Amino acid sequence: MDRVSFCRHCGELLEEHWVHCPWCGKETLHGSLSWETVVDEPRERMGRLDDISGRLDALEIELDAFLAGKI
Repeated sequence: MDRVSFCRHCGELLEEHWVHCPWCGKETLHGSLSWETVVDEPRERMGRLDDISGRLDALEIELDAFLAGKI
């Protein structure tokens, strides 16, 4: 699979020789990411968000029970 580089600040596609991102101006971190990494990383983040969302739902239920005087 081809290797590609993306700006870690704004996400734009970069050419390997660029030292600064022409879109956001931030310094590029040398190295490239595989397409698998680019695709899988957001999926992993979504999994973590789902976990956080579940914990927030449980806390909301517990808070409702506390406010209703059941705890």
